[in-house]
Amino acid sequence: MASLPASNGKTEADHIKEHAEAKGVPVHSFDPDASPSEKAAVAGKSRDKLQSVIPKNDYEREVHIAAPPSQPVLPTITVEDTDEKKPIVSAANTSQVAASVQRDEAARVPGALPTAAAPAIPDWYRVGWRQMSGIDRPPLPEGEERDRGVLDMFLSEQFYGAWYHNGAIIVFAVLSSHFLTRFHFGWGWLFIVLAICNTYYSTSIRRLRRHARDDIQRELVKTRLASEHESADWINNFLDRFWLIYEPVLAATVVSSVDQILSTNTPPFLDSIRLTEFTLGTKAPRIEKVRTFPKTDDDIVMMDWGISFTPKDVSDMTQRQIKDKSNPRILLTIRLGAGLATAAMPILVEDITLSGLLRIRMKLMSNFPHVQIVDLCFLEKPVIDYVLKPLGGETFGFDIANIPGLSSFIRDMTHATLGPMMYDPNIFTLNLEHMLSGKPLDAAIGVIQVTIQSARGIKGSKIGGGVPDPFVSLSISDRAELARTKYKANTYNPTWVETKFILINSLRDSLVLSVWDYNDHRKNTLLSSTTFELAGLAEDSTRENIVSHLLSDGKERGELKYDISYYPVIEPEEGKEDSMNTTVGIVRLMIHQAKELDNTKSLSGELNPLAKVYLNGQSASVFTTRRFKHTNNPVWEAPYEFLCTDKESSLIAVKVIDDRDFLKDPVVGFMSIKLTDLLGSSDQAGRDWFPLSGCKSGKMRVSAEWRPLSMAGSLHGSDQYKPPIGVVRLLLEKAVDVKNVEATLGGKSDPYVRVQVQNTTKGRTEVVNNNLNPVWDQIIYIPVYSLKETLMLECMDYQHLTRDRSLGSVELGLSSLAAPSDDPRFPFQSKGMTTAVGPIRLDKGNATKGTLHYQASFIPALAIKGVKFDHARSTQTQTDDEEDGFVNDDRASSASDGDTLPDGPTIKSLKKSGQKEDPLTSKETTVATVTSPTSTSKVEDVAAKTKDTEEHGTVEMTTEELLAQQSGIIVFNVISGTIVKKARLEILLDDGYWPCFSTTRARSTKAQWDYVGEGFIKEIDFGRVWLRLNEANEGEKDDIIAEWKGDAKPFLQATLTGPQNYTLLDSEEKPTSTVTIETRYLPVPVTLEPRESVNNQGILRVDLMDGHDIHAADRGGKSDPFAVFTLNGNKVFKSQTKKKTLSPEWNEHFEVSVPSRVAADFSVEIFDWNQIEAAKSIGVAKIELSDVEPFQAVERSLKLVINKLGEKGQIRVRLVFQPEIIAKSRKNTSTFTSAGRAMTQIGGLPVDAGKGVLRGVAGVFKRGDRDHAEVSTIPDVHSGQASQPVGISEHLETISTPFPSTPPNEVATNEPGALKVTVLDAKDFNAGEIKPYVVLRLGDKEFKTKHTSKTATPEWNETFTFAASASTPKILLWVHDHKTIGKDKELSSGSADIWRHIKADSVSSADVFVELDHGHGGLLRLRLEFDPDTHPLSSGASFSSEIGHRTLSMASPSRFSMRSRRPAAEHDDS
Repeated sequence: MASLPASNGKTEADHIKEHAEAKGVPVHSFDPDASPSEKAAVAGKSRDKLQSVIPKNDYEREVHIAAPPSQPVLPTITVEDTDEKKPIVSAANTSQVAASVQRDEAARVPGALPTAAAPAIPDWYRVGWRQMSGIDRPPLPEGEERDRGVLDMFLSEQFYGAWYHNGAIIVFAVLSSHFLTRFHFGWGWLFIVLAICNTYYSTSIRRLRRHARDDIQRELVKTRLASEHESADWINNFLDRFWLIYEPVLAATVVSSVDQILSTNTPPFLDSIRLTEFTLGTKAPRIEKVRTFPKTDDDIVMMDWGISFTPKDVSDMTQRQIKDKSNPRILLTIRLGAGLATAAMPILVEDITLSGLLRIRMKLMSNFPHVQIVDLCFLEKPVIDYVLKPLGGETFGFDIANIPGLSSFIRDMTHATLGPMMYDPNIFTLNLEHMLSGKPLDAAIGVIQVTIQSARGIKGSKIGGGVPDPFVSLSISDRAELARTKYKANTYNPTWVETKFILINSLRDSLVLSVWDYNDHRKNTLLSSTTFELAGLAEDSTRENIVSHLLSDGKERGELKYDISYYPVIEPEEGKEDSMNTTVGIVRLMIHQAKELDNTKSLSGELNPLAKVYLNGQSASVFTTRRFKHTNNPVWEAPYEFLCTDKESSLIAVKVIDDRDFLKDPVVGFMSIKLTDLLGSSDQAGRDWFPLSGCKSGKMRVSAEWRPLSMAGSLHGSDQYKPPIGVVRLLLEKAVDVKNVEATLGGKSDPYVRVQVQNTTKGRTEVVNNNLNPVWDQIIYIPVYSLKETLMLECMDYQHLTRDRSLGSVELGLSSLAAPSDDPRFPFQSKGMTTAVGPIRLDKGNATKGTLHYQASFIPALAIKGVKFDHARSTQTQTDDEEDGFVNDDRASSASDGDTLPDGPTIKSLKKSGQKEDPLTSKETTVATVTSPTSTSKVEDVAAKTKDTEEHGTVEMTTEELLAQQSGIIVFNVISGTIVKKARLEILLDDGYWPCFSTTRARSTKAQWDYVGEGFIKEIDFGRVWLRLNEANEGEKDDIIAEWKGDAKPFLQATLTGPQNYTLLDSEEKPTSTVTIETRYLPVPVTLEPRESVNNQGILRVDLMDGHDIHAADRGGKSDPFAVFTLNGNKVFKSQTKKKTLSPEWNEHFEVSVPSRVAADFSVEIFDWNQIEAAKSIGVAKIELSDVEPFQAVERSLKLVINKLGEKGQIRVRLVFQPEIIAKSRKNTSTFTSAGRAMTQIGGLPVDAGKGVLRGVAGVFKRGDRDHAEVSTIPDVHSGQASQPVGISEHLETISTPFPSTPPNEVATNEPGALKVTVLDAKDFNAGEIKPYVVLRLGDKEFKTKHTSKTATPEWNETFTFAASASTPKILLWVHDHKTIGKDKELSSGSADIWRHIKADSVSSADVFVELDHGHGGLLRLRLEFDPDTHPLSSGASFSSEIGHRTLSMASPSRFSMRSRRPAAEHDDS
């Protein structure tokens, strides 16, 4: 049943064809399964080859950069040059002969081109009105000007008029009459003179009247042309005769192009669409009327044509024409189904009519074809009518126009489609000059390089007011998106520094840069956009540091900073060959067609072929042609353009694939050829045909066109790694009046400064709590890569529970600090120190709040050769607490094809010994090693210094010479690893305050990172390298699962020679992971200040020996002295109190971390203890540490100074300073308190609970045998608590262990001992100012401290004694806010593991930091002192406090104990 309509339709078509042929009218009928070329041959009778329509492409797009292949790839097509003139072409992996294929195809080319150019016209010929009139002649020289005739000198053009001639004839008549009379001539002579004068006068009058009539008529015609229409019967008469001859050719052209389009645009539910019948009828189109506009420019012709195509109108036809008339008819055969189960259905379109008013505007030119541009537009909507019969054919077909509403709907859709194209005021432009010149219409005229630098002050539009994740999208004239950057997470001030290359075909368009907000699970949101007119690049092709306002709905939404450079195609001079041999250019690859494809793999004998293009052996295709159905001879005519960076080494491969809908697509055949050979084969007829390999038969026609570009140095911005050019030394002094983001809670901001380069945090200061005028006075070093970079000094507010908030930023351009240098060893030089006070610009808008005081200077790096890595594939892209990534959509796909091309080079160019070398191609070139897939290296950078793209160093140094340079930049290449869990690898240097480099999170335990990053080390002899695996994501609480640490110098010695494996240990010192790392080292000659040196920081041991002649503060002439040592405003030690003496002997010692000996403010103050009133100061002495030599004990007598009495008494101390790296606390997240993080980790490394710090590194810095220093173990530490030796500052950590630690497996005994718990202080509460007190419970005993006055940082210094044993492992803690009226409020709670911080079998002590939760948070500091030999007091006994100096008696748990048990019940089992 399915075949019945098809049969009826076919019978009806045969009847119509026979009827038309009987009348002598050509009707074109085709086989539905015939190829387009065969249909064209049938329609054209003598045409066996027709040009197909170029498929519609997006002219502008992001260009694909063809980098040189990473490994040699063997071609299948080999071009071998011999001594003969013609090269030999051979094909591999096929039985076909390449030379025969090319020779056969060359013989089929119709016509022949002239063998030589037409002879030139001699210069002395005078051709045309311009040469004859001399309008183009140059002015005569001064000497020749004097030789001109008298008339030319003195008579202007007006004297040659008619009145001059009339006056001359009168003078002639008078003089002639006088002469004849004077010499007595007769009257006859006078009549002769009168006849002459009469003849001349009558002729002059006739000429005058004729000229006047012509002028008047011409003006009248101009008026009529502009206001009236005229007929065009003469051209209609011509069209009536010419149409019968031209229509078959036109029909053949239409069939050849339309059938291709129908084949490629067949819907998936149809098997095929074929054009089986086509004719435009016997009646030609008519031009009904013409209206001309004469008042236009001389080179502009503009007319209005009334056109009509009405084949059914017979009013103007003769009876014979009516008898032989044939109407337009188009028959489409649509085949339904799939495979062998298909049925054909005819669709008939006939009786087509069209009429409308068309305006034509032509711009003329002097060169052929003399019409440069033709603009077409309809001044009104044309009238279109047709008969469409989708079913039943001619006999049973039903015109769908009879369906109500459908005809008007189709008409409106047609007008909606044509309106934007050619309805006034829109015009459809035909560039005839470009079309007839042989250049493709969609060929690119050049490349624009767009570098997106950064955006500032973006205003987001997230639901709920969240921070946007911005990325930039690029398009031409707001059409389809061409390229986009990565997105930057959670920032109003993103920095991308990404370079995109876009092919353009016109400078009349505009570049639109749109900022979008990336969303994971919903549509991206457009934030704002800006526009750049490309026409400005014609005058200035390079525009740098463009700052454009981002607009949305006419309102400003921030600023965007970017660079644009335009690189036009280098066109050869007219009449000259293209002699510029550039390695960089645009390749226009044309996939023409294929013939005789091997169909043995298809059951039906027909293929659905498409072609895929591969560049330089890549596994993923870069271009795919359209698919044709049911043909073995596809004609694609598909162009593809890409940017080639190395013409000599580029390789092009094409695979022909049989597209099968639900099955695997087999490869029909393939070919690969070097670009240079393909370019050489494209300029000769027949040589662009190549046999396919891997198949029994098949050949393909492929050509290429090379369009050179001058892009020296421009491709270095294509995401490839560049070594640093130096470092910026930043002295961040202070900030004044910063924004207070905690004012609503009654507090102040906790500011710190972080320095970001390309959204990556390279350094940061410490946090200053509760201060709007912070003073940091810190020096940090930032590696930089280009003079175009901008450092963002962002002031942040540290948050305890939430993400850190921005207080504003200050930008520092590197170009103001550095400049190119002529010294090859140091390509860049410093401009000197810059001292600046910059206003802090807030994130949103252009408002400022506060100022930042800083100093900056640039220090160049030595240009070392061989900095790059051979196997590095990508650069560092992750930021500190901001994650950037690719915006996923349907635009891009990285999936590679299943079938790969054969390995090895596919195209070779061989030279015989007798062949002469081409001087342009035989030059020696240097290929640089690339570091990323998009890297391009064979572009000679002529202006490398000014472009900041120095590719090769000039200094060669051995490893020993490199390591002799103390300061420099270590370039890490993290290659791979075998890790226990999916995690990030972080690398820290020296104090470990912030990771200098962090990879992305590994996707598997077999990690392949290939990431490159840098870090600056100040002293290589004393530096440290830390490797750690962090399972947490960026910005979250650290979760360290393994780590390795070592000295910097041995680490560099090993990794400079090649990749090395390092084993990372977990918390139990078990090897769990292995990473492979390689490094490079760039020396930077930095002169360190004394406070920056490692010798300036370390551990200071202070022995408080005794005192003499202490001031007597009591009435009895004695004092009760005790000493308090203070370092940089922090109390670090308090001695015991010696009763009733002026010469106390303490003999106590303590150790304290000194971050800077030079800047240390170290003092001791002696107090007189009083039982009732506060202690009274009886003397202060300052201790100078800058002159203390490391490792040498020095004893000093310090004179005590009293304000009113002057010097009175002295004390004696002994000082020993041991240099060590002090690991600073890293406060980068809001999920952990600052001090809790500081003590739990050393720069992110876990700290031994019993030790608090690691002492093993201390021996590293001793003068002597450094290699045998032992590093103590690092057992696990409970999250939320940490410890350190008594007396160490709570703000710093050291890598030393002054106190013994408890091994992880050691358990406290059941024998009770005396445990003294001193509640020292607390901070970081989120409740503002409170009156806190602490409740402690151990076992069944519970105590509480006194409440303090209102404060956010309370201090208690009260001591309590408990009985501690293995049965009491934890101390439970609660902090309450005292209320004078009403019930006290519990603020937070926590617990401390006793035996993790002190030893159970000996006397030990430690300061313990406990993170409080379940409320307002906070950090509580305790001091635990345990003596196993002292029996604890009974429940009724009293105990004394040496700090609080008060006595309490507690026989049973107090009311506080009963109240506190309930909220702590949940902690009892923990």
